Amino acid sequence: RALSKVDPDAFVIRAVDGVEALEIIDADNIPKPYFIMLDVNMPRMNGHEFLQKLRANKRDSESMVFMFTTSDSARDIAKAYSERVNGYIVKPQGKAGMHSILDTIRGYWNTCEPPMNAA
Repeated sequence: RALSKVDPDAFVIRAVDGVEALEIIDADNIPKPYFIMLDVNMPRMNGHEFLQKLRANKRDSESMVFMFTTSDSARDIAKAYSERVNGYIVKPQGKAGMHSILDTIRGYWNTCEPPMNAA
């Protein structure tokens, strides 16, 4: 929701948990390239479990993933980077901080050339 406020033209698909996110990605209806914003703490499948499953799927293994979470645990951070997360961001308190970070991610996305996965 906050990303839509920072960039009203952004095409955003929201999943309530990792299981639903994988179902959406597996349906292959999302235009590529895309990036994933992921929380460590999700119901049914946590962020680390999601990353392991995503990275195991050759078609989506190079997807750009940002972990965006309240967890500042050194263990979570190290584990996320070992699972090839592109960035680990601890959610700031307040809307201004959130919008600033989302604006930075949007700028990064618009500046960098994302991986183009073969179908």
